[in-house]
Amino acid sequence: MPPIQAIQSRLARPVTWLFYGDSITHGIVHTFGARSFSEHFTERVRFELDRPDDVVINTAFSGYTTRQLLQHFPARVARFKPDIVLLMAALNDCNHDPADGQLVPLDEFRANLLTMIEAVRDWGGEVVLQTSTPVLGGLMPARSLHLPAYNDCVRALATETGATLVDHAGVWERHDNGWLHADVYHPNAHGHLLIARTLLDALGLGLPTATTERFFIPG
Repeated sequence: MPPIQAIQSRLARPVTWLFYGDSITHGIVHTFGARSFSEHFTERVRFELDRPDDVVINTAFSGYTTRQLLQHFPARVARFKPDIVLLMAALNDCNHDPADGQLVPLDEFRANLLTMIEAVRDWGGEVVLQTSTPVLGGLMPARSLHLPAYNDCVRALATETGATLVDHAGVWERHDNGWLHADVYHPNAHGHLLIARTLLDALGLGLPTATTERFFIPG
């Protein structure tokens, strides 16, 4: 079964969706009070698509690498046994700043993601892998120079495992993404809406209507 069909086949009954990742998924601070992409997703699914029995959980946490995501996986993901886990990571794993101590080598990054995918599938769930949005204008080279390789790893792992892929990085490359950033690498309110639109479209859930289409997305 193609990955998107595996997601669509679950919509015949109520679904538990769980968002997991770093600060981009956490959605803190940088939206300045506007909704994060998981919140736009929640309104689209539970209200606009009239799926009130769906449950949407966000257990992402700012600053996490896949090493920390894996460490906290039992408490943040496994205890809920979600039907669909929407996973975005790479921005912290790829940080080659030796003063930060955050670097997770590519082979470990891949292994951590694969371990989480296999764990979700062990209880019968599905994983949606997402590439990370880019660092603005090639700034912060400790991350910007290496992030593309980590995003390529996510793409390759999706192909290898048959997981659904949502390629936010590819979408952002087609936009003037200075409009989409709150700082060097965190999306602002416009950026979060674009992430939500990309995700919803990729999963066949349509685009937000006027009730969630609150911000202009530049072309």
